Amino acid sequence: MSDAPARRSDSFSVRSLERGLDILRLLNRHNGLTVTETAEQVSLPRPTAFRLLRTLERLGYIFRDDADKKYRLTAQVRSLSHGYDQEEWLPKIARPIMVELCKKIMWPVTISTNMGSQMLVRDSTHDLSPFAMWRHRGGFTISLLHTSAGQAYLGFANKDLRQTLIDQALLDDPNSLTKAGTTLQAYLRGLDKVAMDGYAAMKVPDQNHCAVAVPVIVNGEVFAALGVTFYPTAMTLKQAADSFVGPLKESSGRMARALESWRAERAASDKD
Repeated sequence: MSDAPARRSDSFSVRSLERGLDILRLLNRHNGLTVTETAEQVSLPRPTAFRLLRTLERLGYIFRDDADKKYRLTAQVRSLSHGYDQEEWLPKIARPIMVELCKKIMWPVTISTNMGSQMLVRDSTHDLSPFAMWRHRGGFTISLLHTSAGQAYLGFANKDLRQTLIDQALLDDPNSLTKAGTTLQAYLRGLDKVAMDGYAAMKVPDQNHCAVAVPVIVNGEVFAALGVTFYPTAMTLKQAADSFVGPLKESSGRMARALESWRAERAASDKD
């Protein structure tokens, strides 16, 4: 199944540019891809994928590793984000707490924030966990409706925000709930259960891993989702919830308090 994001048609869209960006995003998510693997992921004929890869290689954004014939990103990709300063809270507040939690439970920890009809994985400890499923830190989007991070976020969002985000997600993919074998009414009941339980747990669609996530509530509003990913062969969802929800909530609470203090300090500093 393709990892490339679905898009609405646009008469002004430059398709080759879209596909080139799709490939950069894919290579950021995988530790290298062959031409054939790339073509499959972005649903393109192999010759087209090859031309796009060679173009990106010529521009210096990727290189072909002779050891395994896979294309990988180069450091030049960072130039695309020149002038963008990562928000202070991520490295100063979230990252240290995530690292501490990862050392305690060993499995990878992620933090995600909402980005409309998707969740943006801001950071992860896959680079530190012995059970890592990949090695990238973050910077990619995942489903809002069908991930534990998204459901933890929606479960604790206020009623109006929840409805707005669900409407937007269904506008982007009207058959999303049907494909998942559920209805809107059943899905909403599931979110109510998430709010009651204090966490969301599920197998990630089309992926060989599961996740448990809890909300990060800052000043009474949902700010992010903190989660743990694990293999379904390692434990059941119930076992994972029993093992991870407590540490996740404790870490989430500490993160929320630190974020509230950080916000207050910034507000006071802006007044001076």
